[in-house]
Amino acid sequence: MQRGRLTPAQSVVYLNSVKSETLKGHIYSEHYKKTMQFQSEWELLNGMDNMFDSIGFPQAAFQSRKFRYKKARRIVKRVEDTVDESLNVFLKEKPTTFIVNVQYRMNGTWQGTITWVEKNQTQHFRSAFEMLKLMEQANMQGNTEVIRWEDEKRDS
Repeated sequence: MQRGRLTPAQSVVYLNSVKSETLKGHIYSEHYKKTMQFQSEWELLNGMDNMFDSIGFPQAAFQSRKFRYKKARRIVKRVEDTVDESLNVFLKEKPTTFIVNVQYRMNGTWQGTITWVEKNQTQHFRSAFEMLKLMEQANMQGNTEVIRWEDEKRDS
């Protein structure tokens, strides 16, 4: 993959080749030229959202709601301090790779495109949840368990 073709606002997401119930891997930031490890979908979304806030793009349409707390000391971490530069070992495991281009942060979620590098397929997504579903589908390569909400029809 040629990283030189990425824009600073794009991220590359590498998913572990191990098929588990949660998405794990690394995010490469073209802006910071570093990677950050994530252990869950929450860490993936939160890490990318914090990165977008730090570079100011794509700009959030509104400020997120927060619970009110009594004044306490804030623990501030810079995005640059949370990135991990040990991607070479991880890449030997042949991860599933995506280029994520979040174009908008509107209506409390993200909109953009996701490219599955190994298959050279691009899909638009309308929410961060839809983006995660596309990643999971590609990583599991069609082997995702389907939960039925209705009982199957029985012969009477």
